[in-house]
Amino acid sequence: MNELYAKCISFDKNVKGRVGGNPPKCIEEQIPSDYNFYATLVHPEKGNTMLSVIIHQDYNTLIDNNIYPSIAVKVIEHEFSKIGNCTEKRNTNLGMCSISEYSEDKDSENILVKIGGTPILIQDEESYYKELEEHGFSFFLSIDEDGYSEDVAIGSYPFGYGALYLYMHCTTNEIIAGYWQCS
Repeated sequence: MNELYAKCISFDKNVKGRVGGNPPKCIEEQIPSDYNFYATLVHPEKGNTMLSVIIHQDYNTLIDNNIYPSIAVKVIEHEFSKIGNCTEKRNTNLGMCSISEYSEDKDSENILVKIGGTPILIQDEESYYKELEEHGFSFFLSIDEDGYSEDVAIGSYPFGYGALYLYMHCTTNEIIAGYWQCS
């Protein structure tokens, strides 16, 4: 797959991908009690399929569990679903913004999502990705908090002004949270 990029844009109800707000209706019951909704992205290889990311509510737990296989971030693959009413699973540190459609344009501001290619790491240490690669996973996409528009973060950045890296299994195509890094 060619490298693709998406930007953080003002919320638009007609755009499927977004950061913040209530979780999609179809996953409300799948979110564990100690997790909150973070974002939902259009699966770049499956048009009407979404990847919703949920993160542990406690930042210390996130810090202590930031690398596969013990990562306190989960990815749920599902069909597109409208925003639900489950306000208790909303991340209160985030305003709501949309994630633009994917394009090959990497030379613009607010690049939030990078798909394919080589990950741009904050800390280029093999310990982050070595076990993933040994278990048949390869880099799929990253969400970089440097790409937030100014109206997204209304509290602490969920990943400490860092980035989340999702990986795909080479055989099963399962997408998981591989690790996250903060700056």
